[in-house]
Amino acid sequence: MIGKMTLKRSLGKSWLFFLVSIFFVSSLFPCPVLAQEKAVTLKLVSAFPQNNRMNNALWMLQKKVKEGSKGRLEIIWGGGPEAIPTFQLVEAIRNGVVDLAWTAHTFNVAQLAVAEGAKLSRITPWDERKKGVFDFYQKAYQGKLNAYFLGRGAPGLTYNLYTTVPVKSMSDFKGMTIRVTPAYKAFVDALGAAPVTTDPGEVFNALQRKMVQGYGWPSLGISDFGWDEVTKFVIEPAFYQVDVIALVHINAWNKLPKDLQEVLNASIQEVEREAYEHFSKLISQDREKIKQKGVQEVVLSKEEGEKYLQTAYEAAWKEVLRKDASSGAQLRDLLSK
Repeated sequence: MIGKMTLKRSLGKSWLFFLVSIFFVSSLFPCPVLAQEKAVTLKLVSAFPQNNRMNNALWMLQKKVKEGSKGRLEIIWGGGPEAIPTFQLVEAIRNGVVDLAWTAHTFNVAQLAVAEGAKLSRITPWDERKKGVFDFYQKAYQGKLNAYFLGRGAPGLTYNLYTTVPVKSMSDFKGMTIRVTPAYKAFVDALGAAPVTTDPGEVFNALQRKMVQGYGWPSLGISDFGWDEVTKFVIEPAFYQVDVIALVHINAWNKLPKDLQEVLNASIQEVEREAYEHFSKLISQDREKIKQKGVQEVVLSKEEGEKYLQTAYEAAWKEVLRKDASSGAQLRDLLSK
């Protein structure tokens, strides 16, 4: 009997020693599942509706960030203009209401006048980084809008003018009524046409009723609104660049660990290159699509085309310099290096 009791006590002590050892070892080497960091999330709001192609590079960024951080950083969709109206998004990012804004320089001009010149870049995002343009935007956005300038979201996507009447030279624009946005109003003025501002939803009827004879728009997407049904011509050469950008509120940026900041920066630079190719292909595909609907491509002669582009850029830079002479001149110099 004594032998059995001694054996039980011995076994009990062995089990206790075993359990204590497991606890001690596990405290030194935590279970990977328990030790896994909770993902850091950045709430994003876009200036564009969720299915809009201006968000294409956003989805690329979202995927790359999650993969590059091994799930430690995620960009979470927080809505489009239905959540925060497009032109109010700049104040939302300034005040930290959102962590990340997918917006455009042109939507921020009221708060940052020099942003008017961003669309006039004729170079790639990676060349902008080499020439100091990225640093210029970084300083401007952090200084005035509490935002870290992450990078560009629609590189290579240009604008065109579209008309319902034939155009062979710049003089044909004189007296024409053209629907505009602030992005190219100065250009239309310089062409001698009459600029008219309307909501996109009103453009179809305005063209159909001959209230306007043309409009400006990015080099793809007119079929999204059915405008290809009432458009006859697309004018080449294209001009400017659509200036979609990503901004991170400075507090959200500073809270990120250094390695996750590096993931974000590396991801957007990869996206800029991929998006440049992506939008080039989309433009070609879209052009073929509208040609099949009867829209004719009009390519101005070399001489007329050069005058056309010169007018486009000179008129726009004049507007930038009028709004902010000092910063505008600095940006123009950086973009022309």
